Amino acid sequence: MGQRNQSISIFAELKRRNIFRVALLYVVAAWLILQFIVVLVQLLGVPDWVFRFLFTLLLICFPPVLIFSWICEITPQGIRREKDVEDTASITLQTGKKISRITLVLLAFAILLSLLAYFLPESTPEALPLSLMETQDM
Repeated sequence: MGQRNQSISIFAELKRRNIFRVALLYVVAAWLILQFIVVLVQLLGVPDWVFRFLFTLLLICFPPVLIFSWICEITPQGIRREKDVEDTASITLQTGKKISRITLVLLAFAILLSLLAYFLPESTPEALPLSLMETQDM
């Protein structure tokens, strides 16, 4: 029974520190960055390795971002270590709302891009893909 309470408290602490929101924001932002790189690779002739390099870099940076969001907290005075912020001075709820808003805006933009790619007719056979799933040679 004690271990179950501990796992619930860890889940609650992850939620309180906005780890899940930061992870979702990171994934959505990384997806949009990769979409942009796909277009650049096709449009400007950027080498294919740039996409693979950026994907690997984003994948490697994901755990440190989560660790940073666990250790630090954004306060009105700037970024502080979580242990240095008093419980009464914590603004994790407000920060979580801001993270959620940013994520929703980026997600809406991603959905809009996907809908445009789906509904706009291609003018030429070599039309640019707007989705990672449409690229065949990567």
